[in-house]
Amino acid sequence: MKPAAAQILEKSEARTIACERISARPILLLTIQNGAAHTRAAEAIVEAWRQINKQIPTRIIEVSAFMSPLARFTHVSLYLWLVKNIPAVWGKIDAYQKRQPQTSPEWFYRRHCRKLFKLVEQIQPAAIVSTEVGCGEIAALIKRDLKLKIPLVAVNLDFEADRAWIQPEVDLYCLTTDLIQETFTRQGAKSETVKIWGAPLGSKFRRLTDPERQTERENFCKLFKLDPDEPIILVSGGGEGLGKIEAIVNSLLHQPIQIVVLTGRNKKLKTRCEKIGFFNRVHILGWTDKVPDLMKIADILISKLGLTFYEAMSCGLPIIALEPPPGAERIQYELLENYGVGRAVKTVEEVTKAVGELLNDKKILQTMRINTRAVGQTKAAEKLALWIQDRIIKSDD
Repeated sequence: MKPAAAQILEKSEARTIACERISARPILLLTIQNGAAHTRAAEAIVEAWRQINKQIPTRIIEVSAFMSPLARFTHVSLYLWLVKNIPAVWGKIDAYQKRQPQTSPEWFYRRHCRKLFKLVEQIQPAAIVSTEVGCGEIAALIKRDLKLKIPLVAVNLDFEADRAWIQPEVDLYCLTTDLIQETFTRQGAKSETVKIWGAPLGSKFRRLTDPERQTERENFCKLFKLDPDEPIILVSGGGEGLGKIEAIVNSLLHQPIQIVVLTGRNKKLKTRCEKIGFFNRVHILGWTDKVPDLMKIADILISKLGLTFYEAMSCGLPIIALEPPPGAERIQYELLENYGVGRAVKTVEEVTKAVGELLNDKKILQTMRINTRAVGQTKAAEKLALWIQDRIIKSDD
């Protein structure tokens, strides 16, 4: 029998050779720009992958760029318009859609995503990862139609289980919580394919020790001309700048706090917020890569939920949230109080009141920070990357 060290070396060499054989075939990550969460999750997986494997490239595909104008309208433009303008209507559509085996008919995806089918056929990827349910259906169809013998991973970021996620071509389901594990298996997912790994987050979304946080806070405050000794409130509407951002900021102006407003891609909101004034206390940022830094040094986050919920929990940041429209974020909204990690409020006035109460009672705020430890899971991206690597190598043997 060979020594253990020799066996390990042989396995390592075999793994390297296997990776070199398929190095020209990238891992595709399918996402769609009907919000920033799906893309941020894909970027987190890419970051984790590059830490363990530099031979096999990755490519994030924004699926709507390969859709027909009709499909782009129905799956992006119309969705965002409904969420922004008549969320109650979208809530009813969403509730109905979650019970259906398809978000759109197969013929619709084949016809209106032909460019994507052709791209995948040309690239011949080593694996496909989907971070959104419609993208997951398309990926399953592509794998089926092109007869691809590659791993397909479905990453569900919600606390709800869309029935359309369940496709026979999927090899792994990454879920955020065991609250929906039973639903996935009941709807047809094989139990061995379901993993409760949490939401994939970038490595910068991490909790700091108290000394680290104080140092980071002082450094960041110098950069953005903030006072590290005064409370910092982060106000965000997610990637699309949704919610009552202006009203919230105006309601907080009478409190002795500093406000950092994240308007995302919403340029009109940024312009309106800049007119509020109080520039020594209100700082407006558009699309920025400083969100992890801000979450690590802020005292309270006021935001819509979604992936932001997991990011804040991983950074130990309590959240105040207004009631979202019906859908997956409604569950997160209820968990704020159940887990003791924030406040679930219904009006802008209640937002202002909650900020004052939390800042006046440091003990409650600190308890919330401690409670976030039970919610935030930060290793999903790394676990997914390792699983994909193992499956790619096994399938190539």
